[in-house]
Amino acid sequence: MFYFITHLHNAQHDTFCLLLGTFQIASAQKIKITGRVIDDLNEEALPFSSIYFKGTTTGTVTDFDGYFTLYADRLSDSLLVTSVGYKKQGKYVSTASEQVLNYRLKREAYMMEEIVVKAGENPAHRIMRKIVANKTKHDINSLDNYQYETYNKLEIDLFDISKEFMDKKLFKPFKFIFENIDSVSEKKPFLPMFLTETLSDYYYSKSGGKREVIKANRIAGEAKNESITQFLGNMYQKINIYDNFMPIMGKNIPSPLCDGWKAQYEYYLLDSTTVNGLWSYKIRFKPKISQQNAFEGDFWVADSSWAVQRINMELQAHEANINFMNRLSVYQEYTPITPEIWALKKDKLVIDFIANEKSPGLIGRKSTYFKDFVTNTPQVETVLSKSGEETEVLEDVYDKDEQFWLQARHDSLSKNEKQVYAMIDTIRKMPIVRTYIDIVTLIVSGYKAVGKFDIGPYFKLASYNQVDGWRMRLGFRTNKKLSERFQLNAYMAYGFKSHEVHYGGGILTMINRKPRQTLSLNYQDDKDIESRKPGEFGQDNILSGLVRNQSIPQKLVHQRTTTLTYSHEWKRGISNNLSFVHTWHNPYYAFYFFNPDKPSGEAPDSLINTAEIKLHTRLAFGERFVEGKFKRTSLGSKFPITNLSYTYGIKGLAGNQLNYHKIELNVTDRFFLGSIGFTKWNVTLGKIFGTLPFFLLEHYPGNETYFYNDYGFNRLNDYEFVADTYGMLIVSHHFEDFSSIAFHYCANSNCANSSAGASP
Repeated sequence: MFYFITHLHNAQHDTFCLLLGTFQIASAQKIKITGRVIDDLNEEALPFSSIYFKGTTTGTVTDFDGYFTLYADRLSDSLLVTSVGYKKQGKYVSTASEQVLNYRLKREAYMMEEIVVKAGENPAHRIMRKIVANKTKHDINSLDNYQYETYNKLEIDLFDISKEFMDKKLFKPFKFIFENIDSVSEKKPFLPMFLTETLSDYYYSKSGGKREVIKANRIAGEAKNESITQFLGNMYQKINIYDNFMPIMGKNIPSPLCDGWKAQYEYYLLDSTTVNGLWSYKIRFKPKISQQNAFEGDFWVADSSWAVQRINMELQAHEANINFMNRLSVYQEYTPITPEIWALKKDKLVIDFIANEKSPGLIGRKSTYFKDFVTNTPQVETVLSKSGEETEVLEDVYDKDEQFWLQARHDSLSKNEKQVYAMIDTIRKMPIVRTYIDIVTLIVSGYKAVGKFDIGPYFKLASYNQVDGWRMRLGFRTNKKLSERFQLNAYMAYGFKSHEVHYGGGILTMINRKPRQTLSLNYQDDKDIESRKPGEFGQDNILSGLVRNQSIPQKLVHQRTTTLTYSHEWKRGISNNLSFVHTWHNPYYAFYFFNPDKPSGEAPDSLINTAEIKLHTRLAFGERFVEGKFKRTSLGSKFPITNLSYTYGIKGLAGNQLNYHKIELNVTDRFFLGSIGFTKWNVTLGKIFGTLPFFLLEHYPGNETYFYNDYGFNRLNDYEFVADTYGMLIVSHHFEDFSSIAFHYCANSNCANSSAGASP
C-alpha cells in the first residue's frame, strides 16, 4: 500500500508548503500587514487564500471578503499569496511597522511538480472516511426543526469593458461610465445590470416541510414583481456539500464529500493547524478524471468533530460542458450551532459567463449570510402548520427605507454596490435603455406594449398552411395598466389563398390570486389540427410552414369553438380545471362518418358537432412557477407530475351528435442517476368509450416537421394510427458529456391505420 505526498506549484514558480491560521509571534518588534486579495480578471474577492512569508510557516488566510491581517516579525522580504486556480504572487515586505499589501491574482491551472511515494495509506483518505462517516451528524437537516434569518445579495455586471467596445454604436450612450469611473468603481470600469437584496426568515421541519417568509426586498431599477422576489430568496439557491450530488445549471455535480468520494476525486493532505480554536486539517481535492464534471479546491475540517469549517471549490464550467458558463466558484463558511450540528454561516457563489476578446465579460455573484439560528422549537411547527405558499412574500416587502436596510443587512454594502443603485436607476431612465428593454421584452414575450395594450405575438403575424397559403394575423391583449383583475384578448387572420377571414377572442378573470382561481371564456373561428400534442407547432406559427414537410397532406379542420373554464388551485401543487367545450368541426378533406346511433340508410355525417364537459386534476407537489399578472410558466417539480382528466360528451347538449366518455392519465418525471446523467420519462394511458370519428380518437403524436420532437414518434405522420384504448411510454436518458438515448413505445387495442375518408 502506498500513499502520495504532493507538492503543488504553479507553472514557472517555486515549490511551496504552507501552514494556515492566524499566527501571532510574541516579539518586541512586530509589523502589521493588512490587505486584500482579488481576481485580476473580474476583481472578485478571493476568500480563504493562503498568505505566508516565503521560506517560513508563518501566515494566515483571507476572510470571506478577501481581506487579511497578519502580525509577525519581519521573517522574510517576501509575502506570498496562493489560491486554488491562481498563479502564486509575492510582494516585498518593508521594515515599516504598518503596511498595506493588495494582491491581484491571475488565473492559472495547478500542476504537479513531484510525487513522493511512501509505504502506507494516503493520510487524506483516513480523514475523508471520518468526514463521510460523520457528515449526517453535522448536516443541519438532521435536526427535527430549525429556523434562521437569511440575507441575500445578488449582483450581475458587465466587466472588463474596453474603450473600443464602448465606441460601438449600441453602447455609446453609456460612455459616461468612463467619465465618472472614479466615483463609480474602485478599480476597473463596469456596467451594472442588476442588484438586489433580500431579507427573509426560513423554517424547516422533518415532518412539516419548509417555508421561507420574505420580509424585505430591494431591486435596483426594477418594478415590484412578486414572482422575481420569490426566486431571489434562499429557497432555490442552495448548494449543500453534504449531499452526494449538487444540481448546478442542469448538471448533477458530485460533492467532494459524497459517499463515493474515492471514485470521484483525488485527495491530498496539505496542512494542519488550529482554526477557530480547533485543531484542523486542510485537504486539497481535484477530479479523479480530467474534464470530469467535478469540483477542484480545498477545505478545512475540524479534527474533533470531523465537521467542515470552510470550503473553497471551483468548477471549470467550459470543461464540464455547462452552456454559457466559463467558471463557477463556491466559498462556504460554517459555524457550530449545537455541539454536533454545523450550519452554513456564509455562502458565496460567483459565476463567470463565457466571453471573448472583443466583448466584455458577464459576472454574477450571490452572497448569502445566515444568523439567529433557533433549533427544535415549537414555533417552527406552528408556522409550518398554517396554510400558505412554500415561499411567502409579505405585503410590505418593498416598502423598507434606507434606514431599515442599514440596520437589517448582515453585511454592509461596498463602495461599488452603493453606487450601483444610483447608476442602475440612472441608466434605466435613459430613453435608449427603455428602447433596449422593449426589444428584449418583445423577443421574450412575443408582444409589443402600447399603453394599456400588448400587440402580438410576433411569431403568429405570418404563417403558412396548405389551405390558406400565406396568411397574416394581427392580435392584441390588455395588460395590467388597464386592469389587474381581467385580461381581454382578440385576433383576426386572413388567408391570401383561401381568401377566408378567421378570428377569435376571450376574457380571463382573476377571481383570486392566493389560492389562484380564474374564470375564462373564449371563442374561436379558425382552422387548425384537431389534436394538439406537446412539441407540436400548430398551424398558426411562422415555423409551421417553414419547417414542415409540405409533401405530406395537412390534416386541417375548420373549427368554431366556445370554451368556458373555471380553474382552482387548492394549494401549491394541487389544482382542478372544469371546462365546457362546444365545437363545430368541418374537416378540409373528404370526410364521412357513419354514426351508429343514426337510423340505417341515412347519409353519413360530414360535419361533427360536439359538446363536452371536462374535469382535469393536476398533482405537482413542489412545482415552481414564474408568474405574471395573468399567465404563469411552470419550472417543473422534483417530484413526478400527474395529470388525470375525464371528458363526458353529452349527446343532445348544444346539438351534440355523439355520446362518449374519455379518461386519460399522464405521469412525467425527471431524475438524476449520479454522475451518469439524468433520465426523463413520460407515460400516458387512456380509454375512450363510445364511437367517434377518427380525428376525435387518440392519435399517436407524429412529426411532420424537420425538427426532433421529444414527445412524439418521429417516424410517424399525424393520424397515421388512431385508437380508443391506448398507452404510450417515452423514455430518454442523457449521459451528459457522452451521448443520449431515447425509447418511444406505444401500445393499443382497437387501433386502425387512418386516412381521410375512413372511420375506424
